[in-house]
Amino acid sequence: MKKNLRTFTMASAIVLATSFAAAEPTVLVDVDFSEKCTAGSEDSPQMLKYTSDFTSSTGLGYTGWSVSSAAGIGQAGGSLYIADGAYIRTPYITGVSTTNGAIKVTMEVKLRNTNMGIAQLKWGYSNTYYYEIYTGDWTTVEYIITPTSSSSYSNYAQISPYLVADGMFLKSVKIEQSPEFLGVPTAYLPSDANGSSFTAKWETVSGATKYYLDVYSYDGEGNKVMFVDSKEVTPTSSYAKSVSYKVEGLDPAVTYYYVVRAANDAAVSGNSEEIEVVKAIASLATPEVAVATGDGGSYTARWDAVPDAESYLINVVCRKTLAEAGSADLLSESFNCFTSGTVGNYEYAYDRHLEMLGEPGWTGKNMCYISGGIGLTPYSGDEAYLITPALDLSADNGKVTVVLTAAATTAGSFITTGSIGLALVDAEDNMSGEKVIYLDVNGFGEYTVTLEGGTAESKVKIYDVNGNTSVRFFFDDITVSQVKPAGFVSTFNYLNDDVEATEFSGSIEADDNAAYYITVTAAARTALGGSLSTVYSAPSEEKLIAGFSGVENVAVGAADNIAVKSIGGGMIEVVCDADAVVEVYDLSGRRIASADVSAGVNVIDVKASGIVIAKAGSVVAKIAL
Repeated sequence: MKKNLRTFTMASAIVLATSFAAAEPTVLVDVDFSEKCTAGSEDSPQMLKYTSDFTSSTGLGYTGWSVSSAAGIGQAGGSLYIADGAYIRTPYITGVSTTNGAIKVTMEVKLRNTNMGIAQLKWGYSNTYYYEIYTGDWTTVEYIITPTSSSSYSNYAQISPYLVADGMFLKSVKIEQSPEFLGVPTAYLPSDANGSSFTAKWETVSGATKYYLDVYSYDGEGNKVMFVDSKEVTPTSSYAKSVSYKVEGLDPAVTYYYVVRAANDAAVSGNSEEIEVVKAIASLATPEVAVATGDGGSYTARWDAVPDAESYLINVVCRKTLAEAGSADLLSESFNCFTSGTVGNYEYAYDRHLEMLGEPGWTGKNMCYISGGIGLTPYSGDEAYLITPALDLSADNGKVTVVLTAAATTAGSFITTGSIGLALVDAEDNMSGEKVIYLDVNGFGEYTVTLEGGTAESKVKIYDVNGNTSVRFFFDDITVSQVKPAGFVSTFNYLNDDVEATEFSGSIEADDNAAYYITVTAAARTALGGSLSTVYSAPSEEKLIAGFSGVENVAVGAADNIAVKSIGGGMIEVVCDADAVVEVYDLSGRRIASADVSAGVNVIDVKASGIVIAKAGSVVAKIAL
C-alpha cells in the first residue's frame, strides 16, 4: 500500500489530545444554545429576521455575539441552525494568557441532510481550523489552539459550516484554557533526507516539556512497521521555536513516514500530521534508450534504471513531410506530461516544468499545472502568460490558426465569464494581431482563432487580459497550424505516457511521409526548500522508431527553371534559371543545410549521407547522397 504525502489547502488539520489531567481549567466561554433556541425544528428552522433577534436583550440575548446575516441563522427546536456561507462569532474573549497552556474549544454539532462535511473554526484574525465529520448524528468536536496574544481583540471564535451541502446545527460551545491542554505539533517535511537518514523537525507546543517521535513504514497490507516507536525527544532550550531529531540507519529501498506528539508530565497530545520522508534530490541522470521494433508497427523502448528516479515520462513525436502544399501543424501540445493536480487543487509551475513539454523554448509567468493541463494564475500587478517556442510562421502571408482547449475557474469551479488574449510575438518581443477569446463554456471548450502578422521567428502568446486575481485559466491542448508548401516538415506529439518500469511498449500507424521518434525523461519527487516538488532529468537522446521513418511520396523534383540531383560524396547539384534558396532536411525533418544559389549550375556540400529531402524554390526532391 503506497501512501503519499497529503496536500492540505486548509490552514490546519486538527488532531485532538488523547488525555488530560483532572486539574480544573479556566472557562472562558460556556454557552448552551438549547436553552433559548427552542423555536422551529431541525426539519424547518425558524430563521431570524434581524441580527438583533440574536444579540439583543429583547431577542435571544446573546450579548456581544455577532452573526454574518440574520437570513443565514435560525432556531431549530433546541439548537442553532447555521446555513451555508453564514457564521456566528463569540464576543472578544478576555482572560487569555500566553503562558497558561493551550485553549480547547468544544462544540456539539450536527450536519443537516448529509453525513459528510466540515465544521470550521476561525480563531482571531489569521488562524483557521477544520474538523471533518462523517456522520449525520450529533457529534462533539474539539480544537486545540495555542494562543499567541493575550489581547481580547486577537481571541474570539467564529464558527461556520465548510463544504457542507445544507448547513449545520450547533447545540453548545465551550472554550477553556489549561496548562494541561497540549496543542498538536506542526511537523515539517524533511529537507535533508538521503535514503539512509533524515532529520525530523517540528514546531514547539506551549506547555510541552517533551515529545514522542514515531517513524514507520507500511507493509503490503497497509499495516505499520515501526522503525522508531515513541522516541522521547527533549528540546535543547525552553525558548526554542522548533525541535529536531536525526533518524539514521534507514533502508533506502523503503518509504518511511513520521509523526510526533507533544507531552508533559500530565498529558499527551494527539499525533501530528503524518509526514512522508521524501528524498532530497537536486538532479537526475539522463536515461540512455534503445529501441527494438516488431511487426505491425509495434516497438519496445528500454533503458537502465536511473538512480533515485520514481517514474519515466515517455514522449513520442511524429515528423511529417508535406508531399504537396496544405495545412501543417507546427506545434501540437497536450500537456499530458503533467500527471497531478486538479482545477480545485492545482500545483504551481515554473520554468523547469516547461522543460517537460514536447518542444523546447516554452516560457511563461505565474503559471500552474493540473493533470493533463497547464494554467495561468493571475497575480495582482503582475503578468500571467504562456508563450510557445519560436516558429516559422512566415508562410501564407503570416496567417496562423490556433486551436486552444481552455477553461476558466473561480475557487475551483468552472465559470463562463473568463477571457484570455492571444497574440503573435516576433523576435524583438513586439506583439501583433491581438485577439480576445471569451471562455463561455462551463468547463473545457475548444476555441479557434486566426492570427495575422507571422514572421520567420514568431511565438504565440496566451495571456490574462483582465488582471482578475480570483480567476484561473487552464489549457489542456493547443495546436498551431499554417498553410505550408510541399516539402515542409511538421512535428507534433504522437504519444505521452508515464511509467514506473524501465521499458515501454507501444505501436504506431504507418503514415506516408512520416517519421516517429521517442524520448524518455526520468522523474522523481524531491523535498527541497521545505516543500514537495518534482525533479526531472533532461530528455534522453531522440531515438528513431524503426520501420516507419520513410518519406515515400516526395517525388524527385524538376521544373522548367530548377533541377536538383545528387552527384555523390554528399554533394547535390542545383541547376536553376534564377536565384533561389535551397534547404536540405534529414528524414526527421531537421534542416541540415541551407544555401542561396544563383542562376546556373550550383554544387552544395551537404556533409551528410543517406536519404535527404532537398527543397529548391518550388521543387522538392528526395535524394540519396
